[in-house]
Amino acid sequence: TDRPSMRCALILGCVSVASSLSSRSVPSKVRLLSSGHATHRPVMVLAELQEEVQLLRAELIRKDAIIKGLLSTLETTAITTDGASAPSSTPLQDLCQISKEACDAVTPMLRAFYEKISDQRHGGSSKLKSDATYFTIADGIVQHMFIKHLFAGNKFAQIVGEEDESVINILEKPYTVDDLTVPDEFNSIIAATLKEIDQLSARIDPNLYKTMTVFVDPIDGTREFATAQGEYVTILIGYNDAVGHPAAGIMYRPLTSPVTWAAGAASEEVVMGLLDYAAPPVPNGMLITDGQVSPFIVDLIDELGYERVSSVASGNRAMMLLEGKGGAYIRDTGGFAKWDTSAPTAVLEAYGGTMSKLPPFLDDASLVGYTHLKSEKNLDFVPGQSTLTLSNIADKAAFVKGSEITTTDVSSVKAYSCMQGLVAVDKAAMGDLVKIRKAMQVVMEEHAPTYT
Repeated sequence: TDRPSMRCALILGCVSVASSLSSRSVPSKVRLLSSGHATHRPVMVLAELQEEVQLLRAELIRKDAIIKGLLSTLETTAITTDGASAPSSTPLQDLCQISKEACDAVTPMLRAFYEKISDQRHGGSSKLKSDATYFTIADGIVQHMFIKHLFAGNKFAQIVGEEDESVINILEKPYTVDDLTVPDEFNSIIAATLKEIDQLSARIDPNLYKTMTVFVDPIDGTREFATAQGEYVTILIGYNDAVGHPAAGIMYRPLTSPVTWAAGAASEEVVMGLLDYAAPPVPNGMLITDGQVSPFIVDLIDELGYERVSSVASGNRAMMLLEGKGGAYIRDTGGFAKWDTSAPTAVLEAYGGTMSKLPPFLDDASLVGYTHLKSEKNLDFVPGQSTLTLSNIADKAAFVKGSEITTTDVSSVKAYSCMQGLVAVDKAAMGDLVKIRKAMQVVMEEHAPTYT
């Protein structure tokens, strides 16, 4: 069907609906009251009249929704009377859209798991990972669907996932995640979700993204997922260029109602999403972690006159910046990894903000992000800069609790640990970076950053 014909059909649809609505007959009970013989008939019972009114109101609402839907279709397809076609999308925009649909596809499955296996107290369907964060069946299955199915076929240069060590089977029953057997009640929804993901995979151009590296965090905020705090959970998918800079990405909260998300690609000026904006915004709010806040950050908050805003989970914090729930997210300590920064960096930059490493910003106000490439060694490591911790040390058996060892050996740390802190703000706060850096310089006279 040609586009002008489609427009005509849609317009005729609107006219037809409106016509049928305007010509709808008056309810019989109402006609009874208006007839000349009304005085010879029983008076209508009020309850019956109210019922007729409710039915008519429901019909009005239904047809109004149909008209709005038809008009919305006209707007979103950008049809013009001269037959001009809508502009084609760009490669990274396509990638963002497919990623959003993939997140939509796995959401019902995630909700099903969330209701049943929120933590170990609900049947033991979760286990502790070696780094003391919760790992759930859902975590492994979502990553497997993305990496082995959505991104299958050598479409990308490399793919890095948080749960790369997991062994997943969702092709033969019983389904398993490592040594866990997936309860049979989830079999049908897993199979249906996998079918949707495979269909989406076919839409990814096999030739356009050969130089890109994908970083996936299937459930950022796994601890929150496992302890019934699902509103803080995000799915993070970041697409990085040949030098490891985040070029496009999506942050997606699957367990909010409605789901909230943000996606974008700065190079193509693509911005997408549905956000839960603060009312009112908190421009002087500093997002802080749920862990111990370093003396450097404590003094910085005081120097700036900011207020503390509690926050959990990396992706959720980045979304909070976009939503105006805080003016800045700054940290010197580690405890996060590159699958936590790939998508947030891409999306914040698309929206006009930044997520950068702290040392270059302190040195000369440079905004330099982490390097997101597949590697056996930490590509952002600086000898003598960071202290070993349980979260960044490569060999946990070598960690001595209470020790403060500054490492000069790149092999001593995990390949994807972020050990140079963060400076993250959205577009509205980019103009505050000058005063933030000046405040940091004042604070450093007494407390230097604690890089871990």
